[in-house]
Amino acid sequence: MIRSCPICENNKKHIIFQQKFASLEGVINGYDVVICKKCGFAFANNIPDQNYFDNYYRELSKYEHQETLGQPTEFEKKQFPELADYIGKYISSYNARILEIGCANGGLLNELQKQGFKKVMGIDPSSICTKNAKKLYDIDVENTSISGMNDLWTPFDFVIMVAILEHIQDLVDSLWKIRELVSSNGRVFIEVPDVTKFGFYTSVYAPYMEFSVEHINYFSPQSLITLMSVYGFDTVSIKQVDYEDNKNYAIRGVFQKNPDARYFDRFEFDIDTVIGLMNYLITSKQAEDYTLQIINMLEEEQTPVIVWGVGSHTLRLLAISNLAKANIIAFVDSNVNYCGKEINSIPILLPEELGDRKEMILISTRVYQRKIVNQIKNEMKLDNKIITLFRD
Repeated sequence: MIRSCPICENNKKHIIFQQKFASLEGVINGYDVVICKKCGFAFANNIPDQNYFDNYYRELSKYEHQETLGQPTEFEKKQFPELADYIGKYISSYNARILEIGCANGGLLNELQKQGFKKVMGIDPSSICTKNAKKLYDIDVENTSISGMNDLWTPFDFVIMVAILEHIQDLVDSLWKIRELVSSNGRVFIEVPDVTKFGFYTSVYAPYMEFSVEHINYFSPQSLITLMSVYGFDTVSIKQVDYEDNKNYAIRGVFQKNPDARYFDRFEFDIDTVIGLMNYLITSKQAEDYTLQIINMLEEEQTPVIVWGVGSHTLRLLAISNLAKANIIAFVDSNVNYCGKEINSIPILLPEELGDRKEMILISTRVYQRKIVNQIKNEMKLDNKIITLFRD
């Protein structure tokens, strides 16, 4: 599907990168990364419509944390309280009606409850997440996505979207719906990855992975402010955040609905996005050379190997490198939604299905690399040789 720019509706674009992924049922196989020639916003083009993405997050979601029964990760245990403290300063009343869109298992809403905000609810496309939120925190979560919401929803005083806008194909319809959801003087909190800083951490630790099977919009502070202005929101606060522990940068924005907003048509070209992406592409290419050397060695030696992780990184390597020619006997992933699926006719197993296999294990994920090494050595007590691709 060819996308117009979600900000200025322009159809003229520069293609700066072509992302490719190996075939996996239910997962996108690639797209063009483009920059709008009019306003400079960056996004993925030639992708399926919103229905595809709604189905993906409904059927293949990895945010349930089923291996821990919905409990937050170590990163989230630090992130949620800090985020709740930050967000709470911008909510006018403890009686405010608060909605989190894409709330996963409800961890952030729970922290807001602890601060005294009682009228909290969420929506999430994963039915498991909705059940986890009720079971863990007694929070009501509707099993739906933004596109599934209708005009009957009561307006909310505060709407939260953390790591959501970068995932949405149809930003136009989604933001009009969000505007309708917000009360006349209500506010929206948004957090998204910071495209101007992609080359600082992410290219070194996971080259090209900001162009994942999920991330299809790339925001700078300027483009986020402009986007929200188009849909009638005034900027209350904008801040760039360094998640050093998670090796990522983000943008936090608080926006207030302006009932009298007029059509916004002042589109200053976003040069910061262009510079950020060019830097990201250069540093990603340099960083990936090390990974490709390891893969070439595996392909040349044909030593039997188990690949742990079937996310964007693995699917990209299978599409663009010699990994597909290596002697892969199995893939492993803890996401039960992948159970029973195959990549290139090779089965995807759950960790507990490894049994007493002795083949070397290639860990192909940056975010969970350290956790998986610990799981293999200390929890599963396996003595398989482990190959890692990223520096901790």
